[in-house]
Amino acid sequence: MSGNLSEEEPLVSVCVISYNHEKFIETALAGILRQRVAFNVQLVISDDCSSDQTPQLIQKMSENLDSKVAVEVYCQSKNLGVIGNFMFALKKCTGKYIAICEGDDFWTDEEKLALQAALLEENPELAGSFHKVKVRYEGKPYLTGEYGRGVPSILTTKDLISEKSLMHTSSLFFRREALVFPDWYPTMLSGDFALASILSAYGAFSRIDRYMSTYRVHETGITNSHAYNRDNIDLKIRIVTHLNEFHDFRYAHEFESLIEELRSKKERKTGFVKALRRRLKIGLLVKRLRYWLHQV
Repeated sequence: MSGNLSEEEPLVSVCVISYNHEKFIETALAGILRQRVAFNVQLVISDDCSSDQTPQLIQKMSENLDSKVAVEVYCQSKNLGVIGNFMFALKKCTGKYIAICEGDDFWTDEEKLALQAALLEENPELAGSFHKVKVRYEGKPYLTGEYGRGVPSILTTKDLISEKSLMHTSSLFFRREALVFPDWYPTMLSGDFALASILSAYGAFSRIDRYMSTYRVHETGITNSHAYNRDNIDLKIRIVTHLNEFHDFRYAHEFESLIEELRSKKERKTGFVKALRRRLKIGLLVKRLRYWLHQV
């Protein structure tokens, strides 16, 4: 990372959270450190009590950095959880702007921070920016993808009232003054779905049409966890209900319509699961019958 840091506050803070990311953390940090910028940058890394070699790898990289890079490493002594660790790291960020790169994702464009900072400096009405993101399926090189294909170039609060996150976390770049944590935020299992909507209360998001990061999909990711997928729809309904109140019900019609859509989806999903179970039971019955006939 180039740039001449002084005693002044950083223009940009980069927030990195990690948990058992020994396979990925070096790539994530390398993408950050390759950034070509002409302003002060603060790098905040918080590891959530990893049980693998992630803390050691972070420490090794932080010790060999150029002295011009302002790095703060926090290794939690006990597990805070995804949201707890995320909030901890964000609260340590002091820059005018904040960018996010979780330990299993990585940035691919050396001009990412410079371009996003310039966009917000030139457009003070914006809360933040995002960009195109490629999807990498670990262990499945035959699969390719793009996160948020077809998303509008400008996203407002109303646009973000969606079943899915329209901006990937690795692309988010926003004003620190737009960041607030409602009382209910720490209770969420996944924070990025709500984060963009919270930030949008300040202003809109504008897209830069370049692929500048990669989102890794792997077995140990939070969105692949049993708890997340088991309660996914109920979790989203809770978040959407909270967000409706957070925005003072200015978009009540849109939020309520989404809640109804999610409830209907849950009912359809429940019906599908029941039908699948019936088919499996019938299949087992057929196998048992064949076995019995073969034994006779």
